[in-house]
Amino acid sequence: MITQPFQKSSYDSVVAALPFTVDPSKITVQPGVSYSPSPIKIHDYAVGVMAAFGSVVEHIGTVRGLPAQTMTLNRRHCGLALNSGQLHFLNGYATLLDTWPIGPDNGTYRTADDRYVHMIGLHPHLRDALLAYLNCANTAAAIQAATAGKTAQQLEDEAAAAGLALGIVRSPEEWLALPQGAATAARPMIDFGHTKTAGGRRLGPALRRPLEGVRVIELTHLVAGPTIGRLLAEQGADVIKVQPPIGDWVLPLWLDVSWGKRNIALDIKGRRGFARFAELLSEADVLVSSQRPEALAKLGLDEVGLQRINPNLVVAEASCYASGTPWHGRRGFEQIAQAVTGVMHTHSQDLPEPTVVSVLMNDYLTGYLGAIGAVAALAAREVDGGYWKVGAALTRCSMHALTVVEPQHAEQYAAVSMADLVEFGVDQIGSSGVFTRLAPTVAFSHVPSYAATATNWPATTADTAGWLPPTSSDDPSNITHIPSKMAREDMIRGLIPCYGIEDRGDGGGGLSLASPQLMKLVQEARSQP
Repeated sequence: MITQPFQKSSYDSVVAALPFTVDPSKITVQPGVSYSPSPIKIHDYAVGVMAAFGSVVEHIGTVRGLPAQTMTLNRRHCGLALNSGQLHFLNGYATLLDTWPIGPDNGTYRTADDRYVHMIGLHPHLRDALLAYLNCANTAAAIQAATAGKTAQQLEDEAAAAGLALGIVRSPEEWLALPQGAATAARPMIDFGHTKTAGGRRLGPALRRPLEGVRVIELTHLVAGPTIGRLLAEQGADVIKVQPPIGDWVLPLWLDVSWGKRNIALDIKGRRGFARFAELLSEADVLVSSQRPEALAKLGLDEVGLQRINPNLVVAEASCYASGTPWHGRRGFEQIAQAVTGVMHTHSQDLPEPTVVSVLMNDYLTGYLGAIGAVAALAAREVDGGYWKVGAALTRCSMHALTVVEPQHAEQYAAVSMADLVEFGVDQIGSSGVFTRLAPTVAFSHVPSYAATATNWPATTADTAGWLPPTSSDDPSNITHIPSKMAREDMIRGLIPCYGIEDRGDGGGGLSLASPQLMKLVQEARSQP
């Protein structure tokens, strides 16, 4: 049973959106020390959401005839999982191999009216468009000079019109005063929509794993959307991720969220690629998408088109702004959601300038929310059939974080260390060697969570591949990962004890997560009574 108030309120907020009830008495939460210093109790928020995921997985298992299960979560493990890409290794070396996140085009900058905006370039085409709009070089000084010439509202409005990712660092009150903030606050943690349609697709009884026989096709990028697919794969689903032959992808994030998937390359904007995609989609149970709505609509994959192809589909959508709200079509990222909703403001009130929390809170937890929605819709489809659409949004996720706040110094913090990999890490053999990562956060009593195959690179599966046939040989006693021998035998190289990702997408502005000034403030906060 969850008893800690922030964990319970987070769990209750999620399960309140479900189309059925679940039993929280089956959950046990082990204590654990936080590692991300913030007045926002990130670890407790993570426990509540991840426990809700465990509950819906246990529920669909019983619907499909599997035995009832209890589940255990560790508080520290759950928070660490919000930076799982940082704790991801191949043959002992971190998969954070490049410098993609630390460009000045990813950062927080002061404006002409003494406000702050946060911007994300990240991908080359977004970076180039952002710099063209600002008419400056990609240096922190040049970007600061450009933003200092415009007001925060002017920058946000013009960036939105140009399809750029930029948002004002607002207080929670300012966000709620906006039509977008008010509309987001009125939404549940997960949106569910159900349409009665023809067709009688059902999963039927399961032999060993809750999601065995579930066929998932993925059109996603970066973290939140792919996390949905990874979580479904860890419960036995057959997940095929579709990647354009040429496009934007970030290697360390790709590897972190591609566990258990097959990756194919398809140009779905072309005739042959779209035909193959539609063929797979017609036989799928779930479409996971983090595409903007107009991108799918241009391909004929709006609600009408999707139902025509597959009337019994479950569509799980991850976005920055919730479907049906005024800003739904805008670009957004983890940090933009933190900025506009008030999380960055709340996190930084004792700092000289605003900065983001040191975990990818919105990305990973929105992924969990989308996976909860997908599993819940599949369970409900067993009873009611039809077409289902579920939605999870970074900004809605971010808003709930503002309800789990207490003084930062109310608890102690411990930097991530090798001891965490010894306790929570697992090794698994892949085509490139031994991968080490954090184990799934929900430990079930009977049917363990695991990825049948290790993570892999884009286009490692032929685009002619079809859905895997159902099998009864997937014995859960033969788990594909083991407790990390690499960590226990000191074979992990370069793990730096820290309090979060300090070298990620906050490369610009006056105070970044890599700055000695911030780390000094963190240490001072930890030492307060």
